[in-house]
Amino acid sequence: MTKLLSANFLRLRKSNTFWGSLGVCVGLGILSALDGVSFVTDNGSEPLVGAATLEVKFFQYAAFIGILAAEFIALFLGTEYSDGTIRNKIAVGHSRLSIYFANLITGFAASALCMVGYMLSCLAVGAPLQGWFTKPAPLLLTAIAGSVLMLAAFCAIFTFVTMNISRKSTSVMVCLLGVFLLFMLAIYLYARLDAPEFIENYTLSVNGQVTASAPEPNPQFLQPAERVICQFVYDLLPTGQAVQYCSLLFTDPARLMGLAAAVTALFTGAGAALFRKKDLK
Repeated sequence: MTKLLSANFLRLRKSNTFWGSLGVCVGLGILSALDGVSFVTDNGSEPLVGAATLEVKFFQYAAFIGILAAEFIALFLGTEYSDGTIRNKIAVGHSRLSIYFANLITGFAASALCMVGYMLSCLAVGAPLQGWFTKPAPLLLTAIAGSVLMLAAFCAIFTFVTMNISRKSTSVMVCLLGVFLLFMLAIYLYARLDAPEFIENYTLSVNGQVTASAPEPNPQFLQPAERVICQFVYDLLPTGQAVQYCSLLFTDPARLMGLAAAVTALFTGAGAALFRKKDLK
């Protein structure tokens, strides 16, 4: 597999898709850091810099890195089918498992480099303008480690799709559409989990006075059994983890990391098994 990885990384160095994705991440990191700086004047005084803390913008990569990985992996690995590279690798004696795992590692490494590109550019621009992080170091390191495992889960899913769909255009569509649908599901689950138990209705009288009625039960409020299921699915989805890491609102990082590792193992095993039996003619 060493030769396969060497060939993949050599191809990666020449890939416009990779360099374009890395450039997008670096640019987003810079723009995000600049957007977090608030220039506020008070009675003609000097602008106040650093209204937003650095971590608010630093972890925003979690919100888009899955989409970028879907685009990159589907295009980069899908080209191996369109160019006939996979058949050539098998013809010279490489096993299908070696090809699959080499492609998975390459996709993850490239996506991780893009994530690091965002981090470094955001840090380089944001730290001088906004100051250093204000959250505890263990929390920040936990979020970074968890987001790396989250990215591994994304890459395992997209490799599963791309290596088992021969048409590049189809794999790109499935990966991108799938990740957007998963984000919509994660946002829906977050809204349900965050729904209050009671809601108040407000009425506006003729004279403009607002009155509130007695609180009423919220039909969107989850019962205990429903909450357990929704919370599990929300934590299981890489997109649900992305929402939590992006906002640094997670209470059980060990659970999130364990579920991300389980998703990675499941899709890697299933994808490799299907690829071994796939007809490549």
